Amino acid sequence: MEYPLYQVIIMFYQLVKPNIQNKKELIFKKNEIIYHEGDFPEYLYFIESGVVGLFHISDSGKETFFRVFGKNDILGHRSYFAEEPYHASSIALSPVTLAVITKDECLRICSENPSLLREVTARMARDLGHAELRMAGLLDKTVHKRVAESLLYLKLKHPNYTWSRREVAEYSGSTTETVSRVMTSLEGKNLIKKEGRDFIILDEQGLLEADFDLA
Repeated sequence: MEYPLYQVIIMFYQLVKPNIQNKKELIFKKNEIIYHEGDFPEYLYFIESGVVGLFHISDSGKETFFRVFGKNDILGHRSYFAEEPYHASSIALSPVTLAVITKDECLRICSENPSLLREVTARMARDLGHAELRMAGLLDKTVHKRVAESLLYLKLKHPNYTWSRREVAEYSGSTTETVSRVMTSLEGKNLIKKEGRDFIILDEQGLLEADFDLA
C-alpha cells in the first residue's frame, strides 16, 4: 500500500520518536521566527502543537506565502536532507512546540532504518513533482487548499486586519470568486465564521485538513 507523503512523515516520526536518546523540545511564541531564509539546517523539526507559516521576503520587501504546517508535520526537511540553506523563513502563527532531532541523532536512526529513509526520500520527490504541477496551475483542486491555507496564514499573522476577498485572492494566486466559494464551503464545515467583510477561524487544524469538492 502506498501512503501519501504526510502519512509517511508521521510514520517516520512515530518510528523515530522511541529511538531518540536525547529528546529536545523548543517552544516559540506567536509571531516568533523559527528559522530564517539562508540559515543552514541543523535539526529536523516535528510540530507537536501549533501552526507554522513558511514565507519569503524579496529584495523589494514583498512577502510571498508558501505553506502552512500543523500538528504532526515535519518542518525544513527538504533543506535538511539536501544539505542546503533554507529557501524560506518560518514563523510561529500561534504558540508552537517543536520536537527537535539533531543531525547526529537523525543519522544514527536512519542508518538503523534504511528502508524507511528510502521511502521518505521517494515521497519527497513525488511531493516536489506535485508542487511543480501546482505552481503551473495544473491541479485546480490545490487552489482551494491554497486559499484555505492563505486564510489561516493571513488571519493568524495579522489578526486585526480585515482582509478583503480580493486581497486573499491576490495572495493565494486565485480569484475573488474562488475565495468566496471556498469561504462559504469552510463556513459550512464550521471551520470559519464570516462576519461581514471579515471572518474568524473556528478550527485551525481542521482548516489545514479540509477537503474540497467545489467543481
